[in-house]
Amino acid sequence: MKSLTLNKYTLSNGVPVFYCHTPETVCFELSIHINTGARDETEKNNGVSHFLEHMMFRGSKSYPNSIQLSKAMESFGGETNAMTGIENTTYWLKGDAEKTLEAIDCFADFFLRPNYADLEIERSVILQEMASDFNEAGDSIDTESLAMATLFSNHPLGNPIIGKEEIVKQISQSDLSEKRRDYYTPNRCAITIHTSIDEKDVIAQLEKSFGNEWAHIQGSAPNRILADNYIPQLNSLRKPQHALCLQNNPDNQFAVKLIFPTVGGLSNEVVYITFLQRILDDGICTRLPANIREKHGLVYDISCDTQFFNEIGTFSIDATVSEDLLPNLLEKLAQELRNVISEKPLQEELDHIRFRYIFDLKQIKETPSRLLNREVSAYFMDQKLTLDDEINIVKSITTDQILKTAQKIFGSARRGFVLIGPKARKKRELVEKLLSIFDGIGDLNEKGSTN
Repeated sequence: MKSLTLNKYTLSNGVPVFYCHTPETVCFELSIHINTGARDETEKNNGVSHFLEHMMFRGSKSYPNSIQLSKAMESFGGETNAMTGIENTTYWLKGDAEKTLEAIDCFADFFLRPNYADLEIERSVILQEMASDFNEAGDSIDTESLAMATLFSNHPLGNPIIGKEEIVKQISQSDLSEKRRDYYTPNRCAITIHTSIDEKDVIAQLEKSFGNEWAHIQGSAPNRILADNYIPQLNSLRKPQHALCLQNNPDNQFAVKLIFPTVGGLSNEVVYITFLQRILDDGICTRLPANIREKHGLVYDISCDTQFFNEIGTFSIDATVSEDLLPNLLEKLAQELRNVISEKPLQEELDHIRFRYIFDLKQIKETPSRLLNREVSAYFMDQKLTLDDEINIVKSITTDQILKTAQKIFGSARRGFVLIGPKARKKRELVEKLLSIFDGIGDLNEKGSTN
């Protein structure tokens, strides 16, 4: 398959459209992305972004309830769904490419003319979804939410996406309308579509369905609380901070999560961080799975992940372990992290990850949904790092750069640690022993120490 190409259009009302022609496929995928999520909420309305996402599927002007709306959108042959994140919300519709133009019209009715039907029914659904994040004592056991709240304790980035129960119980239709009015605006939205249908016909239909003035907008444009100064503020701390969350949970296993702040956006440094993440976890033969799971059987699963927002990001490590093996896991994890901050990776290891990373980037060129999503991310961040740019950066990465990147991330002045499990609060001494390996890394990084 040849590499795909994208064309960008702008509708009359300013909404950008990213179109990808896929003549060899029988399906279309239409998405609308909104540059808003949990980080745009306050203590008073935390959860409203996720609640609104749910309510959008309850019905519209032409399809007055959720069953009729679902039947209409499923009639195109595929599926419809949505996802609310920390920074973005996305709705999508998939189906038979021959139905593309009809689907655009239906999707516009869904997005532009919701009727907020059955609010109390959907509130009940959300509260049941939320229940899985809490134990019988009412304590949160969602490691991701706890980790973000622990790391970003005084910033909206720490808001749980699903919200807080007491707030969700109070969210009204007025709150939903206000969120939609302020954030579901052309300057915060982008449409992506890939299909085999002729480009001119698709753009003409999008203009007809989405290019008008959106009736729900009233000119409000709230400012996002940025985190540009978050890392500088952390690095001005006199001594490193271990932000701990030790949550008791009557289970037979412990959930462990270690999280660090990083830079965000799209840049050379973000590529270095992604490369480091892959060294730790990119297949069974890489460090964490190989040395902790395969060689010692300490966990069923261990993973390393990154998130990059507009101006800040996170680097995290997750594992689940039995109580009797927890000390061994923390000791072994400390050893692996000590290695990555004190020794350059082997050239053989670097070349292995380099090949896999570049192969993955090449696949994006042939995967329309990934290619379009990447374009939208760059648009929302107002930054541009092309696939070829990223491939060239990966080709040139050195072992010195990886070592310095590890020292910078793990030498952060603040890092978060979440431990959830039986009598977790009594494990503080064990946890602090693990975290002590990070003491002095910042000094090491400043000296440019390498081996």
